Amino acid sequence: MKVIFPYLLSLMLFCVSCKKPVNDGWTDTMDGGLIRIACDESFKNLMDTEIAAFEIRYDSAYIIPVYTSETNAIRLMLADSVRFALTTRDINPQEKRAFEDKKRMVKKSLVAFDGVALIANLQNKDSIIGLPDLKKILTGVITEWSQINPASNLGTIRVLFEGNESGILRYALDSIIRGENLSPNLYALNNSAEVIEKVIQMPNAIGMIGFSLLSDETSSSYLAVRDKIRLMRVSKAENATLENSYLPYAGDIIHENYPLWRPVYVLLSDPRSGLSSAFSIFVVNEIGQKVIQKSGLLTINGSHIMDVAIRNEFPKNDSIKK
Repeated sequence: MKVIFPYLLSLMLFCVSCKKPVNDGWTDTMDGGLIRIACDESFKNLMDTEIAAFEIRYDSAYIIPVYTSETNAIRLMLADSVRFALTTRDINPQEKRAFEDKKRMVKKSLVAFDGVALIANLQNKDSIIGLPDLKKILTGVITEWSQINPASNLGTIRVLFEGNESGILRYALDSIIRGENLSPNLYALNNSAEVIEKVIQMPNAIGMIGFSLLSDETSSSYLAVRDKIRLMRVSKAENATLENSYLPYAGDIIHENYPLWRPVYVLLSDPRSGLSSAFSIFVVNEIGQKVIQKSGLLTINGSHIMDVAIRNEFPKNDSIKK
């Protein structure tokens, strides 16, 4: 088996040694030191595992993760508080200008694909939904569960997100409703854990969270809630049935059966090629990708979905009628 990462690390160490050191207050190197990184809080389980695997191999390296919204993760990078961020989007034009004003460059690397999961209360028997109906819920055309199932007595549909700056809400805006107005029955909470807790308490709620929070069946967060929520199946078709509806598993994303998925990126702004650069190489290469696979996400290796993500940052749900 070829060991890719140590070779790349050695090569970059050689290149760094040829450069004049940058005096920017950062003291980390490619194989050691202490840094903070920022991460969309949807990927806490994944990032905890990636950091543990990296630090086992490089015992002089210490990485402190800051779990926050993806917008704040980029904000921390712009402030030079971190030089590595895991998000589900690239920097936008306004952020790009702000980085350029500071004479800094941001590199983007595609590292994985994550499903957007819909979760429901166990009392809700309507666990299958079509993408067109989901759009109608998000835009307020459908507001009652009885409009989905005439036999339902759950009342008003409440949709819960993990914050106004979350990647999930941005995904809904950009990839599902595409510029239409949001329903007033959508609620932004503090984090994904709060979304899950509220769904457990509210029979009429739908929660939208990153599937990575539930995809690793050995994680403590999954074990704590697996018997308390229902994972909804999603269909591209308006007439959703068990046969044409799928769950956000990697196998159904790669075959384009499950329609709600998003790319995951490492954003790197590390002019001195320090520990942030080394960690980004680790995540995108063999061991880091094995961690991603074990966590239940779809890796970038051999995936035709990667070509779609390169062409469009967001998947285009063509079954949704505007």
